[in-house]
Amino acid sequence: MTQQPRLPEDSTLRRTYRYLRLSIAGSVVAIAVAVVLQTAQGGVRESISAYYYTPARDVFVGALIAASLGLLALSGRGAQRALLDAAALLAPLVALVPTPTLASGCASPCVPAEVHPAVDIGVATYLIVGALAVLVAVVVGTRPGAGRAALSRTWPSIVVAVGVLAGVWAWWGLARAAFLSFGHVVAATGFFALLAVVALLDARRTDWAPEPAPPRGVRIAFAVIAVVLIVDLVAVLGYVAVEGDAAMRTPVVFVGEFVALALFGTYWVLQTVRTWASADPSLISASPLRR
Repeated sequence: MTQQPRLPEDSTLRRTYRYLRLSIAGSVVAIAVAVVLQTAQGGVRESISAYYYTPARDVFVGALIAASLGLLALSGRGAQRALLDAAALLAPLVALVPTPTLASGCASPCVPAEVHPAVDIGVATYLIVGALAVLVAVVVGTRPGAGRAALSRTWPSIVVAVGVLAGVWAWWGLARAAFLSFGHVVAATGFFALLAVVALLDARRTDWAPEPAPPRGVRIAFAVIAVVLIVDLVAVLGYVAVEGDAAMRTPVVFVGEFVALALFGTYWVLQTVRTWASADPSLISASPLRR
């Protein structure tokens, strides 16, 4: 296969590719900064997710949705593409469906009634926009002249999107109370678990063509990130399962979430640095894996 000519350093495609990658890393920084600033003013909350109920809410929600769009745009190819697309679909739910809290006056952790309308509007918008996006993807993939290759590259993501949207619609519509109680933790756990799998696949990957293979040290870093992220998720979920409501009165979950956020940020920075010099979207379309 003849390799396509590389794009100029200042090409629009290359700048867009790089800026999208930087924006995802920037969303992690934005959440961290907002949490630190709010903590300095009001003390540590029981979790990063609980900052939804503070003035940091706008940054928290906006950064997660921005990261979701970036992940969809840069989800890669093959198995990684489907996994990152699924993670990107879960990120808005982490933002729009708040975690239950004890600070609301409830006898046990709950999502306060005053935010229920905001959750309903957010989830309804998420489902409608998601359905429209799937429709556009199908139309684009089946347009005259697109060929089978276009649809074959997008159908796994379409199937994933339909599955996630259908699951959210059914859970929200048929068991709203359970959705409010567990929707956030399911979405957040799924998001980070998928990222751990992606990092593990990158650590074990041998065929990087047409991209240059990363150094061995970077692949080891990917493996470490994946393992630590999985251990972190299991530890946090196990602690909450054992301690119950008492877990909401300690900063253990906060620390666990901060570790997960930092690991995701580290993984993304490593990937951005690795692909910076070869950030050429034309190579993606030229890859045999995308045909």
